[in-house]
Amino acid sequence: MARSRPLSLQTFVSRTLAIRIAVMAVFIALATTAAVYVVEGRNLRNLVVEDVQADVRSIARRTMEIVGAGEGDQRTAFRRALDERLAATVGRRDGRFVYIRFYGSRTKASEERLDRGYARIGPVLEFIRAHPLAGGETGITARIVMIDGATHVYAALPIAYQGERVGVTQAVFAPAESVLIGIRKDLRRSAVITILVVLVTSALLYPVILLLARKLVAFSHTLLHANLESLSILASAIAKRDSDTDIHNFRVTLYAVRLAERLDLSTSAIQTLIKGAFLHDVGKIGVRDSILLKPGGLDEQEFNEMKDHVRHGLDIVRGAMWLTDAVQVVGSHHEKFDGSGYPDGKVGEAIPRLARIFAVADVFDALTSRRPYKEPLSCEASVAQLEQGRGRHFDPAMVDAFLAISSELHRRYAGRDDQGLRDELQTVITRYFSGGEILLD
Repeated sequence: MARSRPLSLQTFVSRTLAIRIAVMAVFIALATTAAVYVVEGRNLRNLVVEDVQADVRSIARRTMEIVGAGEGDQRTAFRRALDERLAATVGRRDGRFVYIRFYGSRTKASEERLDRGYARIGPVLEFIRAHPLAGGETGITARIVMIDGATHVYAALPIAYQGERVGVTQAVFAPAESVLIGIRKDLRRSAVITILVVLVTSALLYPVILLLARKLVAFSHTLLHANLESLSILASAIAKRDSDTDIHNFRVTLYAVRLAERLDLSTSAIQTLIKGAFLHDVGKIGVRDSILLKPGGLDEQEFNEMKDHVRHGLDIVRGAMWLTDAVQVVGSHHEKFDGSGYPDGKVGEAIPRLARIFAVADVFDALTSRRPYKEPLSCEASVAQLEQGRGRHFDPAMVDAFLAISSELHRRYAGRDDQGLRDELQTVITRYFSGGEILLD
């Protein structure tokens, strides 16, 4: 299966930063616009409400002036005050009163005036019947209401005379369409300005944040380069001490990575596998030279001491946070599928998957490589030995996956010790860590 090349850290940060800033800009713009829309809408509509309140107060005040002057009773005074007010507002462009009613608190007298030429007068009357006379003891009650799908202002004002409540004025005002259109235009203008401010601010902030992010990426590259270089140097040092060359680490890492790709492992899993493959024998640094470099076979006591290299290796990798995940391979690469391995005698899938992958790659490289005590086996002979260990030493699924690519891998890597092999491993490391070059020599 073809695998897409992982994004470089620089590209990932730039792309992620751009996407997140864009998303946040849109979110902030929408949230701010919604808030502005609510606030501005309330403010603009309140202007209409205030105009209606002023008119209703004027009618109530004029009614009391007429009553106080003894020029008529409450009902007559209200009718006169209303006529005067309506006459004063003839031709007004902001809207019209479509319903006004005066209700006397003591006399129960009622005076009602409605605009029968208003197209929605029927729904207005239904609304009035559903909402009885209201109003506070001293203040006006006014609010925006929707009647028959149109915006209206509903107001009720108690009328007081000499400190006594004598009646209530109730009114419905229909704002002119031009007023409503103006309100909507103002709201849209406020929304557009808000969105533009947020987007422009985000656009101006992006290059600043991107510059800081790139500096952070550069520091990360430097740190990753140092970590990978230390990994390679440590692996090479252990190989030298073991009278071997670091080329074994290179080949077995490539075998393991190609098998992991065949199994479609994630990038993070392959990163862990690479670290584990390089450091699988790092614990040999704690084994005595008399055992590590002994030309002949080891006796039982010596072999038990040799096994301790796994424990030493775990102590080393656990001491570095960046290498902690490598314990999967370092601690279990000598475990066997049937439980006969060491150090813990794990069985089957209790062995970490990466260690099961590495075990196949490690043995295949050992079989196909020349050693002072043996000649390299052919691909066919090596595959035959892997099949013999199927279900005992190796996970059958790992063997089956490896056999499907064994011929190609043998042709590409077996017995090689050249710069081309190093270059290919360099490409693999750069691909999966996206950390720039790291010298392997």
